[in-house]
Amino acid sequence: MDFGKVLSRSWEIIWKHKALWIFGILASCGNSFNFGNNFSYSADRQDIGNLPPNIQRFFANWERGFEQFFNEQNMGWIIAIVCIALLIGILFWAIGIFGKIGLIKGAVNAEAGKTFGFRSLAGDTWPLLGKALGLSFLLILLPFAVMALIIAASVAFGVLTLGFGFFCLIPLFCLLIPVFFLYFVYTEMAIIALVKEGLGVGQAFSRGWEVFRANLANLVGMGLILLVGGILVGLILVIPMAAIAAPALFGLFSQDADALGRGFIVSIILFLIALPFLILFNGILQSYIQSAWTLTYMQMTGSKPRAKVKA
Repeated sequence: MDFGKVLSRSWEIIWKHKALWIFGILASCGNSFNFGNNFSYSADRQDIGNLPPNIQRFFANWERGFEQFFNEQNMGWIIAIVCIALLIGILFWAIGIFGKIGLIKGAVNAEAGKTFGFRSLAGDTWPLLGKALGLSFLLILLPFAVMALIIAASVAFGVLTLGFGFFCLIPLFCLLIPVFFLYFVYTEMAIIALVKEGLGVGQAFSRGWEVFRANLANLVGMGLILLVGGILVGLILVIPMAAIAAPALFGLFSQDADALGRGFIVSIILFLIALPFLILFNGILQSYIQSAWTLTYMQMTGSKPRAKVKA
């Protein structure tokens, strides 16, 4: 497989068809709402007491506000907020899937030599949304079900062995990292099969597996290239994000009570200024990655990337 040709052709496609950037922005909406990610914080009060006064006040106010709101009197509001958050998450997930299949359809059309804009591509994408949502839901549900079984079995094994069994299971959980990586690659093949070949949900499952199994080495290679590239881009973005957060951090560690508020205000203003550029950059990155996966699928199934057209 010609990895360089696929990567260069992907850039040619998204640079020529800038409507794909919009679909990339839409696709990134689904990536922003990952129901598998959780954030938790726990700290000993003695540890907090060793922090600067501004940070102590920050955590104290946060804890007090949390305790005041989350009580039985506000249970109705809490349930309403949770339901609204779930509905917004589902909406953004659907928007993300729409953007993803639009990127796939756009790359396929570009390889066929077709010209398209946002409206025409959206019109071609809309009829595929229902099937894509069904396939994506099943692809998300499967690993959740597997993880639930693994966790249940691990807890039972740990209890039966008085906790020592958890240490034996550490290699198993480490093994899950490459397994989920491979599963992600398979899901890409299944969704691309649904869009490019116009298959149903069940057919896309089997076709994706067929392409994945027959081209495992090349797909893993492309996956690693895109993964490492994404990590490097993320490291580059750390620099401007750190600059944005710097005023708030300086205010947080300052002994001046007013510096905390001023620092947060400056950071918020800088973030709002940078937000459109970050959204656009993320949209371009998403469009490039999805185009690369689509061209990879097409090359694996016999379609070679088109040669660059000279002006």
